[in-house]
Amino acid sequence: MRSLYVFVLLACATLLHAQGEWPRPNWEKAESVDCRDPASNASTPIQKSIGEYKVRLIPSPDSPAGVRGCRADLIAPNGKSTTLLKDAAVSIHQGTGEDIFSDGHPSLILEGFSGGAHCCYTYRIVDLSNPPLILPPIENASPFYFFKDKASGQFRIMTTDGAFDYFDGLCHACAVTPRVVLSVDRNGVHDASPRFVEQYDTEIAETRARIPPGDISKFQMSDFNDAKPVVLEIVYCYLYSGRAGDAWKTLNEMWPVGDRDRIKVLIEKTRAQGILSEIKKTRPTQTVPRK
Repeated sequence: MRSLYVFVLLACATLLHAQGEWPRPNWEKAESVDCRDPASNASTPIQKSIGEYKVRLIPSPDSPAGVRGCRADLIAPNGKSTTLLKDAAVSIHQGTGEDIFSDGHPSLILEGFSGGAHCCYTYRIVDLSNPPLILPPIENASPFYFFKDKASGQFRIMTTDGAFDYFDGLCHACAVTPRVVLSVDRNGVHDASPRFVEQYDTEIAETRARIPPGDISKFQMSDFNDAKPVVLEIVYCYLYSGRAGDAWKTLNEMWPVGDRDRIKVLIEKTRAQGILSEIKKTRPTQTVPRK
């Protein structure tokens, strides 16, 4: 279900932080419950209490995938029900119950999985305050993992920018998807990646060490496929950590001269259409009234 992106995030999680190590995502515990019973292969409603609220996962025949799927409803203390998410599969995700917004309230994290109809994950992040704050949905082709940043004590989201899957003709298994760190507050989801320059620098050093002597010169003379994703990984690390100048300098040093303008435009276009465009849509537009 999480395929290559799990491997990418696990690899990223080994990088060191100034205050310790990145947490290692435990995908076995990422989905606490979902709306389907794998033992009986039958769909039954599931209800979970979070503070004063309840979340109900209900089998739904009208998921966006056009097949029998799931619907997630938030139930207020007064019994009022609000539908938050429909998809081929919906689960209460890791991070639920934590103070993701850093405002003293528990949060609800819902993950929808498309099953292939659209790629791939949709998240609803809810601050269970009074009234609760419901962020607009955010989509990405790779999953989210919530962790507490030891430097700030606040929760962050670790993911990769799924827009770069199959980038510039690379296969799914060999494409490089840039790591992204996000933060959440009552104004939406934000890019927090530039706060983690040290981690990106560690990744850059490790990536450069994988380039055998002579490989870049061969790549610059022809389409040397083994070096291509390595160069892109270094460029992405600079770019997503807020150092565009270093990213383009690296591109000019390592990429074939006649193709530099094209690949730079393609990188910028893909980045603009990826996860950073999604987080711009997350300004809160809905609350559930409590009476």
